[in-house]
Amino acid sequence: MSTTNSYQKTHKEGPSIFALLVDDIKKMSEPEQKLLWIQINKEKLSSFAKKLDESVLPHNFSSSEIDDLINEAQKHGRKKKS
Repeated sequence: MSTTNSYQKTHKEGPSIFALLVDDIKKMSEPEQKLLWIQINKEKLSSFAKKLDESVLPHNFSSSEIDDLINEAQKHGRKKKS
């Protein structure tokens, strides 16, 4: 039984906006629900990302040094088994 149907049985004036919203969200696919959650919490996520960026120590590597480190890691990395 959907949320709006159960709500209508106890409230004769019709479903509440909240009950309709819950039904609409239940009808969404999982990726759509995740996107909605991100949109709702965008401000919180942005402030969290900013704090995270501030907590990371800056590095003094040049782009060529970073490329060298990546190449070195790839040489010593494990190969995926097929």
